[in-house]
Amino acid sequence: MKKIKKKKSASQAVPAFLVGWTHGEPPPPGYVAAWFDQAYGGPLGIRFLSLTGHHHFEAAHTNWITQVTVAPSTEIVEQWQGRLQWDHPRLALLFPQTNVPTDRRDAVLHVARMARGLTLLTDGTAYDVATGTYHNPSDWSDRDLVEFHLADHIQVEQREDLQRVRMWFHTRGLTKFGLDEVETFHPIGLSGRELEETVLKVAGQLIEQGKNPKVGEQVILGGGGHRVTVVRHRTDPIYGIPLAFREFRME
Repeated sequence: MKKIKKKKSASQAVPAFLVGWTHGEPPPPGYVAAWFDQAYGGPLGIRFLSLTGHHHFEAAHTNWITQVTVAPSTEIVEQWQGRLQWDHPRLALLFPQTNVPTDRRDAVLHVARMARGLTLLTDGTAYDVATGTYHNPSDWSDRDLVEFHLADHIQVEQREDLQRVRMWFHTRGLTKFGLDEVETFHPIGLSGRELEETVLKVAGQLIEQGKNPKVGEQVILGGGGHRVTVVRHRTDPIYGIPLAFREFRME
């Protein structure tokens, strides 16, 4: 007999963004919709997911939907306070749409726009869970998110691996697109700027394809014919949670 998998509720799933703030009540959904319509032309539709109040709702623009919880339980607030080491007593959780086509760029852009709006309306701080980055109101003002730019959603990080005398380059943020992160290695002492750009190009190509490449598969970058080969798949808990990585090497 086939076992039926239970669908995760919003409280069990990992949010794409958190927004924490100190003073004031959560902005009413109507305020959020008015801000969105002014910033991005709208319309933003609100659908309440609870009969007991307006703290849990979906914010929809065309076919893009973000689920928002602006008054989670005390337990959830305390869990994130401990993990992020911040003192904000109020918290909003934003979840991306999961039942989307292969290309998730519009859905990810929409949830980022919603995070920007709640940050500005509360004068709070947003936390991008996948990239591990924080955004204050001034940061979002510099990144208006009018259209999709890969660097707004993906970080490329590098770490020294002294034991093996090499640098580790990897993405953070591909998990928002339902993909494994990508990684590659480079000898210490050599310039890594070009390789960092290559990592970002690989991430962009995989987002366009909408699927993880298999080990041994080649990924063609842009129109120049440059390609990389995926050579390994592994899991690493370096950021406190198990993250899957696909290692690639230059051809």
